[in-house]
Formats: sequence, structure tokens, C-alpha cells
Amino acid sequence: MKEYIVRRLIYSAFTIFAIATILFVMFRMMPGDPTAQVISPALDEVAQRRMREAFGLDEPLIVQYFLYLKNLVTLEWGRSFTSSEKVYDILVYRFWNTMLLMAAGLFFTFAIGISLGMVMGWRRGGKLDIGATIGALIMQSAPPFITGILLLITLSYRLDLFPTGGMHSPGNRQESLIALIFTGDFLHHIVLPTLTVTAYYLATPMLIMRDSMLEVLGSDYVEFARAKGLPPHKVMIRHAARNALLAVVTIASILLGFAIGGQVIVETVFSWPGMGLAMVEAASRHDYPVAQASFLILAVIVIVMNLIADISYCWLDPRIKLGD
Repeated sequence: MKEYIVRRLIYSAFTIFAIATILFVMFRMMPGDPTAQVISPALDEVAQRRMREAFGLDEPLIVQYFLYLKNLVTLEWGRSFTSSEKVYDILVYRFWNTMLLMAAGLFFTFAIGISLGMVMGWRRGGKLDIGATIGALIMQSAPPFITGILLLITLSYRLDLFPTGGMHSPGNRQESLIALIFTGDFLHHIVLPTLTVTAYYLATPMLIMRDSMLEVLGSDYVEFARAKGLPPHKVMIRHAARNALLAVVTIASILLGFAIGGQVIVETVFSWPGMGLAMVEAASRHDYPVAQASFLILAVIVIVMNLIADISYCWLDPRIKLGD
């Protein structure tokens, strides 16, 4: 087990290094001059040279690359080309906004998905089983931006029930994120993005829980519980669902990684000030420091989630072999 974890950690470290290198090259191959965002052509040559030195744009690419790697490790990600703010300060605020939205969306995804999957497996072939399966597959087939736009058109523009975007109304910003969370205005704004995330990812835990329940229901301990005369709901929850949860738990970290990676679309549709929206804005403005750091943070989260999933497989199910 220890050797497997060490091996997976090494693989993950190499993957992060490769992604960091690809990001460095990719953004410098994009068309457009990043210096135009921060260095006005109206400045004299001396001032322009000083600006390039301040942002590290006067060094050769190989020097910039090693400085880039060093700064990634030390969390000195430089300053934004457009706002001159520290990239770390910008992304810390955006990071927690993304985590908050993902936590809300995935909480309802797993709560509803596990509950429905449990009942669907228990009542296989019923109306709920067929209807929920068809509905979940339709929602998963629709891209998140389609679902988000439909929710905006229906519930925001036509019925005027929810705001069209953002985390809060103008002038209602709180001193801290914790204080904002407990305001009705914030809860009003987070409903539509949460519904979009839940609708898209609901099918995965629901169908996995259903299939796992079908496997468990034929087990000896479930038949023994029925033979003892236990009420059906106790057999379903305590004996069948409890053991069927293993399959859902093992895919939870993977789903979380994919959800965070796909957060760009949801945040863009609803103007949610998170990592995804910061990534889109920075890429369109050729703001290399913010874009590189945003992409890398999301990539690291996905890699870490996959690592946790691999280790959890072995920990939860000792029958899995760790050999090559």
C-alpha cells in the first residue's frame, strides 16, 4: 500500500510539472502582445523598458520559464498584467467562490442522486425507475451552458424569480465571504447555478447507486435480514443501501475533480466570480500570470481528486490488487 501511494504521488508530481510546462508554452504561443495590456506605446523607451523589467518580460524565454517554475513553488505568482494586483490575492478570493458553488451543487447532486438511486434499485422497473433514468440521461446529455441559459430565460427573464448572475446585488457586498453566505441575497443568487450543476451531474451517482443496489439486493445478508422479518425500509437503508454506497464513494472524488474542471462554463453563464470566470477573462486579455495560475490550480485539483480516488479504491475495497 505504501509503495503504491508513493508511486502515485510521483506520477501526480510529474503530471503537474508537465501541465505547468504546457501552460507556459501555450500562452506564449497565443496571438497578441501581452505587453500591450500594461505598456502604453505613448511611453518613452526608458519607461517601457522599466515596465518590462518589472513584469519580467525582458528576460529570454528560458529564463522566464525557470523563474516561472520557481515562483509556482513559492506561490509568488507575480502581478496581473491588467490590474497590477497580486495574482495570489486575486485567485484566493476566486478559489473560495468556486469551492462554495461546487460544494452547493455537489451536495444536492449526491443527496438527491443517492436517495433516488436507492429507491430506483429497490423498485426496479417501476415508474420512478424508468422516469428518473430517462430524465437524468437527458439532463446529462445537455451541456451545462444550455441548461443554464434555459434556466435564465425561464426563471429570470420571463418569471423574474431569480437574479441573472453574480453572487450578490449591487451595493450588498459583505466584509467577508462567511458573512455573505448567511444573507438571503446570496442564497437567492446561488439557486440557478446550483440547479445547473446538480442537473448535469445528477445522473452519475444516481445510476451508480441504482446498479450497486441491484447487485447488493441479491446478497445473502439482505435475504437474511428479510427472513428475520425486518421492515422493508430498514432492509433497504441499513443493509442494502449501506453496502451499496461503496461504489458511489469511490467515484465521488473523481466527479468532484471533473465538476471543478468544468466550472468554467457555469461561472461564465451566471457571471459567478470564481476561478472559471477569472480564467476566461485572463485568457481573453492575454493576462499570462492570472491565466496560468488559474489553469494550473484547477488542474492540480483534478489530479489530487483522482489521486484520492485511486487510494480510496484500495482502502475501501481490499480485494483490489496493487501489483503492476
